Amino acid sequence: MKKILCSIPGLLLLLALAGCCANDICVCADTGLADALQFKFNYTTHRQVSGGKFVSFNASDVDTLRIYRTSLNPSKLPNFVATTDSVTIGRPLYINAKGDTLISDTLRVTSANGETNKIGRQNIVVINNSTPFPASGGNKLDAYTYRISLIRNRSGNRKPTYSYYLTNIFIAGEDEANGCCTCYRNTGKAFTLGIGNPANTTRVTVVAYDTASIKELTRLPRPR
Repeated sequence: MKKILCSIPGLLLLLALAGCCANDICVCADTGLADALQFKFNYTTHRQVSGGKFVSFNASDVDTLRIYRTSLNPSKLPNFVATTDSVTIGRPLYINAKGDTLISDTLRVTSANGETNKIGRQNIVVINNSTPFPASGGNKLDAYTYRISLIRNRSGNRKPTYSYYLTNIFIAGEDEANGCCTCYRNTGKAFTLGIGNPANTTRVTVVAYDTASIKELTRLPRPR
């Protein structure tokens, strides 16, 4: 009985803390985009030309994308077989009051199995741990390489015409405890971007904690 009585103050303290946390509202930053890599195209209403070469896209150039994801083997597992998945993203066009053709706010995402979902993301392409591909085995973005391809309809067949390659992806984050709340925070992300072909690369570092950072995808005068 003595042991039980002695434990009552500690039990009351735990109950008080639990009651306090129950009334506490956790406000975390937008962790849904904490690890995400976001892109947009520098499309204009009319293609810009320099030296006789196109140096920008118009809306019809970037209305349909196909994103490829290829698995890596960071753990050096024996008998590992890389797999590649793909999704096609169709972005409807509309004509504004000035007669300019623009990309609609609504995106149509079609997976490899034919399922179609609608996402309102304007002219932004988001690659996240579970978007547009489902998460697999707890892996994050850095367990894969990605390719973003523009798709054009040629003779009734939609084929990639211009691609961006995302390799050497680095993602770091941690759970940060503050009283009763625990929030995830990204502490760094970076990737290598290949424009037009895998060999033409540049290293891109995204500011940690910045979920609004959007990398603009440009067009080279002579894509290969």
